[in-house]
Amino acid sequence: MGCTAITGDFSDVVAVVYTGPATPSVFEDDTVRLTAVALDRNGNLLPDVTVLWRILEPDTVQVGIALDSLTGLVTGLFAGAWRVQGDADGLRTATLTVTVRGVADSIAAVLDELTFPAADTESPSLGAAVYDVSPTGVATPLAAAPVRFTLVSPVPGTAEAATLALAAAGQAPGEDPHTAAFSTVANGIAFATLRRVGLGQPDTAIVEAVALAPGGGIIPGAPARFTVLIVNN
Repeated sequence: MGCTAITGDFSDVVAVVYTGPATPSVFEDDTVRLTAVALDRNGNLLPDVTVLWRILEPDTVQVGIALDSLTGLVTGLFAGAWRVQGDADGLRTATLTVTVRGVADSIAAVLDELTFPAADTESPSLGAAVYDVSPTGVATPLAAAPVRFTLVSPVPGTAEAATLALAAAGQAPGEDPHTAAFSTVANGIAFATLRRVGLGQPDTAIVEAVALAPGGGIIPGAPARFTVLIVNN
C-alpha cells in the first residue's frame, strides 16, 4: 500500500510493500495475519528477506493486541485500534491501523418483569443489554452483537406454549416461534416481543436471552431472564 522513499545507493531491498487486508480487523481472542513483501530494484520479490512487525508507540497506555514480530500474527486482546508497521533492512511498510472488535462479555435484562395486557397482541419490548468488559472492569454497551431469545416457560411443544411466540416488534414470528435472534442496536440493546398467536395463554411466561460469540457459541455467564405477567382479566 506504500513504502518509504528511497534515496542514495540501492541495496538488495528497495521497497517493502504491505499485502494483507486493506483494513485489518479482528475480534477479541481471535487472530489476523499481516503480510508484506520485499522487492528489489527491478520489482522482483525477495522471498528470503524477513519482514519484522512492530507496534508503534505511543498509541495508548495499554496495548490491546499481541503481535508476533516474525509471522505478523495479531491476536486481539480488547477493543480499540493500534498502529503497526513492517520493516525489512530499514525500509518500512505504510503505517497500518489494526482494529480490535469487542465481543460480548455480559448480558442483562433492561426490565426483568413486564406485564402483557389482555387488550394487546404483543408484549412490551424485552430488552437485553449486552456489554463488552475491558481488562480494567469498564463495561461498554456493545452494538451489533447477536442475541438469541428463547421461550422457556411454558415449555415449547406444550399446548400453552403454542399460544405464544417470539418476534420483532410489529412483525410476524419466524419459522421457530419460540426462538428468535436479533442484534443489538447502537446502545447495546437487543429487543424482542412476546406475541399472542392463540387463545388460552398462561398467567406467566418466562423468556431467556443469551449473547452469542462471533462463532455462534454462547458467552459464559447466566442468561438474561424475563418474567412476563399475562393479564387476561
